[in-house]
Amino acid sequence: MLLALISLAVSSPQTVATDGAPLYAPPVVRPFEPPSNFGRVTAEGDGRGDPRRRPIDHPVAVGAYRASYEFAPTSAEAAYDRGVVEAESGMDARMGPLDGRWRVRDASGAEILTLALTDEGPARPLEGAWRRDGTPTESGVIDRAERSNAGVVLAWRDGGLTLRPSGDGWVGELTEAGRRRAVTLAR
Repeated sequence: MLLALISLAVSSPQTVATDGAPLYAPPVVRPFEPPSNFGRVTAEGDGRGDPRRRPIDHPVAVGAYRASYEFAPTSAEAAYDRGVVEAESGMDARMGPLDGRWRVRDASGAEILTLALTDEGPARPLEGAWRRDGTPTESGVIDRAERSNAGVVLAWRDGGLTLRPSGDGWVGELTEAGRRRAVTLAR
């Protein structure tokens, strides 16, 4: 899978498909953007910390500690951490149901493939790569992905998957070399 993704990243410099649509545009991930008064707001209550403790500017032996090992975060540090967590949660909420890493298993439960999919919702194309489990050299890019009310079809050079949602995962058929077999997708 890593090899497929690397080969995709360093492939030909073609940026526009034959129909004029861009082949790939990086997602807009907005980092936490603090307000204009960030860091200048006076802490309330006991949020100012211990004024008698000076910052640690050199290594300190463990035996030299008399209280806690680290300073409590300032209100600015805590606000920044909350902002980063909220930005990540917002981005995760906008992603589609197939986004992430999936294992394709046959009826006996044996892992056949690993999929890495990027699903930015129904308005954007589904992209991804596959790798046969146990063989790091047998991998590829998903060439075509189609969505419908019934499910999703993923196709690549020598095979493909026809999937429909089921419970916590997806079920369907894997087609390889003209053979079809029932499979399930799970995280």
